[in-house]
Amino acid sequence: MRKILLTLISLVGLIALVACGGGHSSSNTPIPPSPSSGNNAGFTNASLTGIYVFSANGVNSNKNFSYATAGVFTADGAGNISSGIRDTVNDAGGQTLGETITGTYSVNQDGRGQALLNGSSGQVIYHFVMQSSASAKLFQISNTSDAVGRIEIQSAVHSNVFQAAKTYIARFDGEDTAKNAFGAIGGLTIAGTAVTGTIDENDAGAFTPQLAATGTNTSPDTNGRGTLTFTTSSVTHNFIYYWVSPSLIELVSTDKNFLIFGHADQQTSIAGTAPDFAGDEVLNISGFTSNGAVAETGRLTLDGAGNITNAIEDYNDGGVFFPAVTITGSYTVAANGRWTANLIYPNSTFGLVGWQVSPSQSTVLSTGSSIANYSVIETGTLSKQTTNLTTTNVTGNYAEDLSGFFVGSGNVESAGNFLADGAGNLSGTIDSQTPVTINIDIPQSGLYSVPANGRAAGSIGGVPVVLYTVDAGTIYMISSDPNRIYQGKMEKQQ
Repeated sequence: MRKILLTLISLVGLIALVACGGGHSSSNTPIPPSPSSGNNAGFTNASLTGIYVFSANGVNSNKNFSYATAGVFTADGAGNISSGIRDTVNDAGGQTLGETITGTYSVNQDGRGQALLNGSSGQVIYHFVMQSSASAKLFQISNTSDAVGRIEIQSAVHSNVFQAAKTYIARFDGEDTAKNAFGAIGGLTIAGTAVTGTIDENDAGAFTPQLAATGTNTSPDTNGRGTLTFTTSSVTHNFIYYWVSPSLIELVSTDKNFLIFGHADQQTSIAGTAPDFAGDEVLNISGFTSNGAVAETGRLTLDGAGNITNAIEDYNDGGVFFPAVTITGSYTVAANGRWTANLIYPNSTFGLVGWQVSPSQSTVLSTGSSIANYSVIETGTLSKQTTNLTTTNVTGNYAEDLSGFFVGSGNVESAGNFLADGAGNLSGTIDSQTPVTINIDIPQSGLYSVPANGRAAGSIGGVPVVLYTVDAGTIYMISSDPNRIYQGKMEKQQ
């Protein structure tokens, strides 16, 4: 069964399901957000000016394949995309590489917008919400396709960007040649044209740790586009990459039938011992198990002595929701920033491996479960948490994005804006896509709170959620309705 590959599984679908009144609903033609609707966060068409890298992944239900795309476009600040290029691949072996694109776009005052990208393979329509003039989250509008992704402003591109060695923490999601879920993370050092590193891999629930990787790359062209290849003991992976900045690279595989996509964040610093790698953290991971789609969000404390304490998690495994599960465990950390954790649940254990981008941010992969005949593959993040905040700290305009599944129905995606009043109330507008409708300009309200440990019950449009506050500008959410396997994120707009 084809499934959307949730590298950005977020709070999108949750709002789409409860949309009612005051907006536009369509099963055919997408409608751009109304210029006058929503909160005024100060965005205009001029907010999207410059060269941007975009990436997305999802499924085409009509043609029964999963796909991924990455590219770059130039926005003129007046609603025109004057030039660009994109690469699109799918798990049926189809590839459209180096496709020239142009298009148009519009940006609403609350940061919601629409982009139409035209190329020889056809038109793709994205709805997005801007977190700032440098960053946005997107989802694809289509009667047959579901995809989620992001837009990031591109810094100046030079042919010698890899002249000095840089270590990147890579995250790869996708499917193997048998269409089984695949995930991998690791550290890759790029020095000139040489690639070396270590990869942890989970293929269909079979975990293989610390695979040595060696390969090569080419310098980026004027679009920031280049190629990267690395080989482990089991396979060679070939990618097209897009340079975003010294701190970020987007990647999409060109291997026929082995669909992999992802990104690589430059490693800036390392906490290489347990006492250094300590503190409060928020865990946000998703993927697939033997039961179907799974989403997990929680918080924990690394005590500096290798123990995991004060841990609590909410998760949905294949349509069964487990609220406020208390966890204990242990962790180890190496000098290169690679760490492992063993989480102990009431009836099982669960393994994780992580690579530090910095001591405050890690990329995470599941390694397995103690439950017999239970395969699990999840990827995500571990983020340093600021505790002892209060509800009054969360105030202002926030960009919201979300994606996931209706159990037994299909994919949902959304992007929107919410105004947090500092007293626990949310109000805003969202655009969304469900298995049957496209919903534009849908007003929504909600409730939130911020207790000392950052975990609280809330609601979005009448749907119950659990919120985990990372800091005053970042909140993760997971639906507590068993039939809605969604996660999401709100980021303060700038």
